[in-house]
Parts: sequence; structure tokens; C-alpha cells
Amino acid sequence: MLSPEVWNFKPPQHHFSTEKRNCKKTDVPDVVKLHYFNHSISLILPDAARIPDELRTCLSEDSDYYRVNGLNVFELINKEFIEAFVKKGELTLLTIGNRIDVDNSVAVTPTGHLILSLLTEDFQKLGLEGKASFFDRKVQTRYVVTIDLKSENFTPGKKNYEHVQTSLQERLNTKFDVIVSWNPPDENLCPSSVAAWFHKRKYSVSLCQQTFLQRIEYSLPIPIISNEFDNDKFFEWLGIFSICGNLGSNIENDYVNTYKYPLSVINVGQVWYLQWTGFFTTKQIKTFYSIVEEYVSMKNNLPWVALHVQGFLDSPVSWDLKEHTFYTDGDNSYTIVFRPGADSIIRKSLSSNNKPRIFQ
Repeated sequence: MLSPEVWNFKPPQHHFSTEKRNCKKTDVPDVVKLHYFNHSISLILPDAARIPDELRTCLSEDSDYYRVNGLNVFELINKEFIEAFVKKGELTLLTIGNRIDVDNSVAVTPTGHLILSLLTEDFQKLGLEGKASFFDRKVQTRYVVTIDLKSENFTPGKKNYEHVQTSLQERLNTKFDVIVSWNPPDENLCPSSVAAWFHKRKYSVSLCQQTFLQRIEYSLPIPIISNEFDNDKFFEWLGIFSICGNLGSNIENDYVNTYKYPLSVINVGQVWYLQWTGFFTTKQIKTFYSIVEEYVSMKNNLPWVALHVQGFLDSPVSWDLKEHTFYTDGDNSYTIVFRPGADSIIRKSLSSNNKPRIFQ
């Protein structure tokens, strides 16, 4: 007979937080401003007759980003590169194709921080200052190096800069495939300048573009937000709708995974679903947030509008410089529910808020 404890598996830890935001606040919330590596954006608009062109095209205009293959990390500390792209405007760069739990990874945040998430063997070769990964600090299989590229002391001729340059140029043999986007400080400057810089240095550079899809569901019951409503049930409905789950049947025990509607629903004529996928900078998301917020404020008849942003699963950070990893999943996402004349609801989802139980 098996011991009951053998089958007493605890679910993987996952962090959810929900907060209300005063509708009178006009600034962009931190959950948007500090989430740097955005992969997918979706918008759900119930009972909307048509979608304004500004909402539909905002994320598609001037949204090109670039893939650079076989990048040497030491290029990212080139003084010319730092002065032209890191200190001016906002540069966002991320490794793609690598797995954050088993491979090396590199990223540059819009705040000007170069982040190296390295396996122990490669970290020890470098000889740079770093710290053991929060998620592997007992076994110490990974280290994280953070370099402030905007620091006044990080410049050629300074001891620290020369040490970092030597380490990256002579001791880090790994090359990375990365995606990069640059938001210039002036409209007269072209975002493609960063691609031209890498191309000039003999790298293979290719243009990437976001993909867009939309669909409409007709005659659909949607949940109502009230003071007594269930947060979890509401966000569950958003998730099922987003993946085209079956919301048409409300018969209990119809099947093992039949969906049951929350208690409070209203019927609407149609529900729009818009989704953009690619690489989106914080600046793009902030602009889109403001457009959605303004749209909702002018549509008093809308029950609500939901904006969901999904980060890259293998990003080395989640929010700001908070380290991220992939254990059972690499979720780092947030959902903002706008309501005309009422507080908005912000739900944050993060799989890497805690260490896996096996390391605790």
C-alpha cells in the first residue's frame, strides 16, 4: 500500500495580487511602467459597436523591432553605443531562443541596466562582481551580474569599465541572438538607427514586426463587476474567453470541465477581442494605456474594458530589476480592468515570486 504522503503533492507556488486604482489618477501605474519586456497585449471590449482606429493602430504604427544574431555582449558596453542609444531615448534588448533556467541570458532595460544571467561556470570565468541567483542560491548554479551603463563612472579609462570590457571581450565566449527596440528622444531620429549600428559592425540584422488578430463574439453573457463580485471568477472568465473556450453552455455536469458562469451576468450584443504579439517597449504600453483609459472615460455605457499584458517567459527580470525564472511556467503578466467613472482593478500574476519548494 502506498503511503498517502507520496501523493500529497502541493501545487507550484504562484503569486497573484489585486488592487483597486482611483479613477481620478491620471498617471500610468507602476505595474505598467516597470514591466520592461512585453510579448503579448490583448484587449477585451464588451458591448462596443465599433473600435476606434486609434485603438486598433496605436500598437502597429512605428512598432518595428530588430533581431540581431550572434551578438557579442561586449558590444553593449561600447561607449558610442551607450551614448547614442542607452543614454538617449529608451533602449530595450532581450535574448531570445535561450531558456532562463538552463542557459545564459542577457538583457538591457530602458533604465540602462545591462543584466547578465549566467551559469556558474561562465560567471566564474568572467571575474565580475555578481550575486547568486535568488532561486538557486543554495546550490549556486546561476549568478546574476547587473551593470549600470548610465553611471558616470562607467566610461573608458576608468578602472571598472576597463575590467568589465576585458572580462566580456576575452572571457565570455557565448554569443546571443537578441531582439532590440529603440525609442529615440526626438521624432527626427529614426528608430532603425540602432539596427544600422549593428549592421555596420557586420552583424546579421533582420526586421521584425508585430502580428495582430481580432475576433467578435455575438450575443454573449458577460460577468458584472459589483462590490460583491468574485475576482477569481471574473478573471477566469477573461481567460476562457481569450483562449476561445466554450462559454456557450451553462449546464452543470455536461462534461468534466464544463464552465459555469458567475452569478451576476448581463447579455451583450457583441464582444471584441484584439491581440498584438511581438516585442513591445514600456513606452508603447504606456501610450496604449492612456488611449484605452481615455476611450473608457468617454463611453459611460460600457460595462468594463480589460487590458492584458503578457511578458516573455524567459525574461531574466519580471518587474523593474526583480529576478525572474522559469520553473513550472514563466508567467509574468498583468491585467487592468477599466470601468467608466469607477476605480480600475489591477491584477498582477507572477510565477517566480518565491523559490521552488524543493530549494526552500
